[in-house]
Amino acid sequence: MSKPTGLTPKRTIPKSTTEKRRTMGKLAMVAIIGLLLVTTLTGCTPKAPHEQWVAAMKKVNDLDYQEYVATISFDIQSDNLEKQEFYQIFNQITFELNLKLDKEDHRFLFDFDLLYKGVNCGNLTLYCDLEKITAQSLFLGPKTFYFEWKDLQPLIEKYLGIQFQITDYFPLLLETDEELWKQVELAIYDFYAEFYQDKISAGDKQVKLAVIENNAEKTITCKELIMQLDNDDLSPEEINRLLQGLFANPAVRNLIKDKITQFITIAKNNGDLATWPISEEELIAFRDSVDDKIEQWLTWMSALIAQAESTASPTSVKEVTSKSTIRIDQKGLWRNMSTEQAMNFTDPYTGEVIQSTMWMEQNLINPGQKPVFPDFSPVGAVNLGQTSDEEWETLGNEIYLNLFAQVMVNPLFQDFIQLSTE
Repeated sequence: MSKPTGLTPKRTIPKSTTEKRRTMGKLAMVAIIGLLLVTTLTGCTPKAPHEQWVAAMKKVNDLDYQEYVATISFDIQSDNLEKQEFYQIFNQITFELNLKLDKEDHRFLFDFDLLYKGVNCGNLTLYCDLEKITAQSLFLGPKTFYFEWKDLQPLIEKYLGIQFQITDYFPLLLETDEELWKQVELAIYDFYAEFYQDKISAGDKQVKLAVIENNAEKTITCKELIMQLDNDDLSPEEINRLLQGLFANPAVRNLIKDKITQFITIAKNNGDLATWPISEEELIAFRDSVDDKIEQWLTWMSALIAQAESTASPTSVKEVTSKSTIRIDQKGLWRNMSTEQAMNFTDPYTGEVIQSTMWMEQNLINPGQKPVFPDFSPVGAVNLGQTSDEEWETLGNEIYLNLFAQVMVNPLFQDFIQLSTE
């Protein structure tokens, strides 16, 4: 039997395994270097919180199809017991809003509902496209009213004695030189970035958020940003300072001049300008003096704010604070924004102390999906542009009777009436 030698046998690693490890190490190093190069060359550095918010706004604004829903509610407290009863009615009101925008087909919808104790006590729906504007409201009665843009010309000619074919001017809103618009967008987002620079911080963690996509609810992961504003941030002086910078931007001024030029060209080519009391030369002179006009307007606005501040009561608004939580999805779109704004002030005439809180929640739904608009059929609707004087009188009576009926049955009106008679 042989004795131990005291030497530890060496592990023998197959040559092929060693080569694989070396190859994997080289590949990992190449990948790391590649990522560093891509990051450097593309400028893909982590964005500051305010830059993330501005980028999220821009990304949403770039969507051809946009749809938003929002709710707003209030809580108002007062040391005046008589007024507090009135405020308690207002505190049970919730406003609901729905906005739809189709940039491709140039369609827009604004839907507003006033809920009191959960009951719809008032609403307004406005729909607009390149042919007409349509309105519906509980206060107008069961009928839908619409006005075709082409009917505006006869009314303008009848009452003003000039020609103004409004449909010819839609390109003013819809068509802008691409390079010029890019410069204006950059100026606007620089404006936002400056305003929000020291007002937004990153949230502690990612959150789960229930959203609507393709008209179905789903849960996604979002990152949070926290925006906080106070008296100074919301002051007229601060807003004025930022607007001064925005309208001093050459791109913004060039856009205004370009739109005036576009306006003059359309008015001249379609024959409108020949019927106006102002000449082409006068309009051109106005365009060429836009820089001076803007400077005059900015100076006037600054003086107006300074005058308002000097005459304002020192005891009016004591404190305004606003905190918003912004949730951004993994595609970089903002999907939800919840805001709580509190304001404490004293009525300078009565001495009443009021504490007011507003809550607002906004949601982006169905991002990038073509929105579905209500069917506003002209059947049974009232064409306001083709309505005679006799029909207008009948419509006025119908609206008056409907408003009177709302006073009698609408819970919100009933509570106000009851409070006023106590």
